[in-house]
Amino acid sequence: MIKFLLTYWIGIALFFGIFYWDGSPLGLLINQYQTNLTSYLTSLTLPNEMMNNYRIFITNNYSLIIEKACNGIIPYLFFLASIMAFPATLLHKVKWAIFGYILISLINTFRIWMVTQFVLQEQNNFSLAHDYLGNALLIFTGLMLFTVFVKSRKKQPVLIKV
Repeated sequence: MIKFLLTYWIGIALFFGIFYWDGSPLGLLINQYQTNLTSYLTSLTLPNEMMNNYRIFITNNYSLIIEKACNGIIPYLFFLASIMAFPATLLHKVKWAIFGYILISLINTFRIWMVTQFVLQEQNNFSLAHDYLGNALLIFTGLMLFTVFVKSRKKQPVLIKV
């Protein structure tokens, strides 16, 4: 357990330093790509006139903006660090890293759509929809992905030392 936790926290630090930190050229590139992808996928769920680039227009005076913190990379990096720290074959980790990326990106798009629908009903719903329901949805998704990842791995035989 200590090895997992140590590897997990080192993984978090490395992944966030490489893929999220503003000082990382790779991080800037990846986050720009992910924000573009998230905006594009979200635009498919809303009427054309509601969205322009990263901005979702709720009213003339109120809009939601998809930015770096909303693009789904953060929950994915937590998931990625979890599967990289857990003992499993490299192939199993790679398959789940790809599957997790796709699912978390789609769930994040649904989350943004859901927040938009809540805010369209009442602008005061933003905090409830974004901070509580949306974040809970992403946390639940990551936990379920990790649980299925663990349950679906091939158990390696335990060697008994004599």
